[in-house]
Amino acid sequence: MKIPFSGIFTQRAMGLSIIGNDLIITTLCKILVKYSHETIKVKDFMIKDAQQLHPSLPQKKSIDEIILSVPRELAIIREIDCPYSNLKELKEALTYQLDSFIPFSNEDVYFDIQTISYNTHETKVIIVAVKKTELDNVLSRLQVLEIIPSRVIISPFAFLPIVEEKEGIVALISKNLKNYSYNLFEKNNLVLSSIIKTEDELNSKIKTNPPAEILLSNLDNNILPHECSIPSQLLDETSESYGAGLYGLSNYSCNLSLVRHHKKRLNPQITTMCFFISFLIFFSFLIPYIQNINNLAILKKLNTQIKTNKKDVSNVEKIQERITILEETISNVNEVRREYMPRIDIILEFAKTLPGDAWIKSTYIASNTFEIEGDAISSTNLVPVLENSQLFSGVGLTSPVTKTQSGKDKFRIKGNVGKQ
Repeated sequence: MKIPFSGIFTQRAMGLSIIGNDLIITTLCKILVKYSHETIKVKDFMIKDAQQLHPSLPQKKSIDEIILSVPRELAIIREIDCPYSNLKELKEALTYQLDSFIPFSNEDVYFDIQTISYNTHETKVIIVAVKKTELDNVLSRLQVLEIIPSRVIISPFAFLPIVEEKEGIVALISKNLKNYSYNLFEKNNLVLSSIIKTEDELNSKIKTNPPAEILLSNLDNNILPHECSIPSQLLDETSESYGAGLYGLSNYSCNLSLVRHHKKRLNPQITTMCFFISFLIFFSFLIPYIQNINNLAILKKLNTQIKTNKKDVSNVEKIQERITILEETISNVNEVRREYMPRIDIILEFAKTLPGDAWIKSTYIASNTFEIEGDAISSTNLVPVLENSQLFSGVGLTSPVTKTQSGKDKFRIKGNVGKQ
């Protein structure tokens, strides 16, 4: 017999990770503040034929969230500086300009963006992309197992719940099939993620910027130099899937998801209980209201006292006047803000105006001026091209054009920004 409301204080989530060719499945259960989990491994998940895969997890209990963490080696990550804070509008803009930052178009990849730092002038974001053919292969195999992820992240983000309570800069080194991934975390944020091909390159990176602690996934301490004195911790193969599952049980600052198959649905038992509690609250307020109706004499006395309290009424009127002044001030501020051009429009104008062989490496926009730095096969026509734009004027080089090691022209251009 099923007890009503037995699952109200119970949450369940599933984390999925791919280690080598194996699939690791960790199911987490949270009852009040107590966590429990169980893990199974599907051997040779990535190399078996679809006909050889069979459902391994009968859905006997409802799962609130299923989160897939794909290997870092499948992902392309590009960090950009953007003078814009609205990530939704930025992602919509990147849909049309994605191939300006990564060697693939929007039709070829699943992608999302995530803020890694921001200040009053600019926002640092990373673009995370995975080729559709790679991810679709994994999702189709999971569908054979009757598992449909609600979110898809990449492995560095799956370890955020593991490093959230650690202090200082933490390095996570993971072994992939053909290389290593090196990730740095600071204040529970991913600040760097790169692919490293050799152990010598990995050791050089550790020596150049030593972290406070090193976490090793699918590795042992032998990967580190003998003279390395940095504290290290070995993580077992279930850590990634466990961390991914924690996203379904807790609220983390990372909202990245390459694919969202469905929105999280409310537990019907929770909905029923909320309705029941709301009814009790309403009824608890109704009783005092009925009692007050039966005490009209007391209410009349209170109303008389309120009317005689002219001082309080005067204070309320003064507050209302201040509110009116503040509303006028806000209206004036909004009027001033409309005089400034959104910086994303300026960046999109650069992308539309500059030729395809020109790359902008850095952008600085302040007030009504801009300065860009980058390289191009030929920089002779860049100034006239920008000058012909309706958004720019007074365009010129800030320094002589030099050659890069690859033979391209390295340029620095400044100019003015103004609406026409």
